[in-house]
Amino acid sequence: MSRSPEPETLIDLAQDKVAVIDERGRFRYLNAATEELLGFDPDELVGRNAFDLVHPDDVDRVRAAFESIVADGTRSDSPVEYRYATADGDWVWFRTLVFPPAETGVDGYALSSRDITLEVESRRRLETIASTSPDVLWMFSADWTELLFVNGAVEPVFGIDPDALDRRPRRFLESVHPDDRPAVECAMERLSAGESTNLDYRVGSPDGPTSWVRVPGRPVTENGEVVAVTGFARDVTDEYRRERQLTVMDNLLRHTIRNDMNIVDGTAERIADRVRDAAGSASSSASSASDGSGPVGPDSAGTDPPDLDLDAPDGDFAELAADVIEHAETVRRVADDLLTTAEKQRGVIDLLRQHEPPQPLRVAPLVESAVADAVGDPDDSRVGVSVSCPDGVRAFTHPELDYAIAELIENAIEHAEATPTVEIEVTAPAERVEIAVRDNGPPIPTAERDPITDRWRMDDLRHTDGMGLWLVYWIADRSGGDLRFDTGVDGNEVTISVPDADRDPASTTADGRPSAVSGGGSAAEPDGGGAASAAGLDGVAADRDAASETPTDGEAAADPPPGSTDG
Repeated sequence: MSRSPEPETLIDLAQDKVAVIDERGRFRYLNAATEELLGFDPDELVGRNAFDLVHPDDVDRVRAAFESIVADGTRSDSPVEYRYATADGDWVWFRTLVFPPAETGVDGYALSSRDITLEVESRRRLETIASTSPDVLWMFSADWTELLFVNGAVEPVFGIDPDALDRRPRRFLESVHPDDRPAVECAMERLSAGESTNLDYRVGSPDGPTSWVRVPGRPVTENGEVVAVTGFARDVTDEYRRERQLTVMDNLLRHTIRNDMNIVDGTAERIADRVRDAAGSASSSASSASDGSGPVGPDSAGTDPPDLDLDAPDGDFAELAADVIEHAETVRRVADDLLTTAEKQRGVIDLLRQHEPPQPLRVAPLVESAVADAVGDPDDSRVGVSVSCPDGVRAFTHPELDYAIAELIENAIEHAEATPTVEIEVTAPAERVEIAVRDNGPPIPTAERDPITDRWRMDDLRHTDGMGLWLVYWIADRSGGDLRFDTGVDGNEVTISVPDADRDPASTTADGRPSAVSGGGSAAEPDGGGAASAAGLDGVAADRDAASETPTDGEAAADPPPGSTDG
């Protein structure tokens, strides 16, 4: 059997710095790890005072801890953390335990120092994040009786001083709106039982200002037992305020524009009908008067004739009637346009309300659905529509992509000056899916497309009237895509570009939008047809047939839900 290695040989193999200092702090011995950690040859430091290399900001604290051990003659249970100089002028963080001679039998005080530089840097980065984050980061014991951590954001969000919360951990419940407090307490019980939660609730009193917070929570488990609960609280007041504003705008569209325009439309129709009837009656009366067969004054029922200039020549009266009918039809046309705009604006509102992320969808069924919605009968000879779409192409998009395609088709048909022709071509270049809609209509006005392409901002003098292109733009934008225009004397080409669902996963963006989906079919693959309308905007698909809907006078802008929304 070979002889045992010398203890010094074993110590030199250690990765921690091991040293011995006298009671005045001078080095008597250092192991080989000293050179690897600090860049100093161990013999170079023997006889030098160990405190000379401690960072100036830490030296008094470290020296006081060492002198206390020398005075007591016993080892401290708490290690000392401090910065120590290296040979190249840098600093490393050490965590050091000091062992007095009584415990080791060594002539001096043994130091075991571990390099914790990476740990300290990581901890400080987390502390910086916690101190600068507007979200409240928190951790409690499993039974909510002890506050383990909370950052300073708790004061502006909940109005509670961190020290006060530390003394009474459940005090934050006093800041919760009384109507929401039972839901919060229920979520706390579920967290303690090991269930994740996601809660929106109000902070404030019934008589004062309130704010909304979103609070996801997760249990921390060890060996199957919940040992702590943690999460964050984010102020989402602006989101709820925006939702309320959208609701008010939606009601404004339904009440003010739709109701009033229905009245205008109906009144214009009655005007035109009355003029036509009056014109017919006047013509008949004039004919009867000329041959002596009818009354000249009040009719047989004793009523006055229509308030028309019956003495005017027939040509003048016919011209007057034609002018009135033309003006009434103009009113009806403008009313119809406003109703259409209102419906599309409601579609934009519904889209902006959506929180669901895009999903992988087959494009061919979406195009098929769009053509059916825009054209109706595919055999209609008045419209020529051709489609080129590979069956296997999938886009990462919102299901309302078919609505955007249909809007472009309808726009081409509406503005065509001759028999409308529409070509739809779907391609998948460079990890994108592009749906190009070409028509033979007049060029889309610059005022309609430049605001959408950010070439200039809208103002009182320059603005766009139509909502259709905006709706197309928002559907593309919310899908992580964009919209391009190519216009000319021969027609327009509008291209919707969205991410390819089967693109290379390595190209996924850092924020995960859109998330790459492999071609192996691991993700869900909705058919993009009828299901798309059902899964899409609340009201967008339905609004295509909702122009005649008349809301009740009792409808009003809805407040945000009074309780919490539990995810």
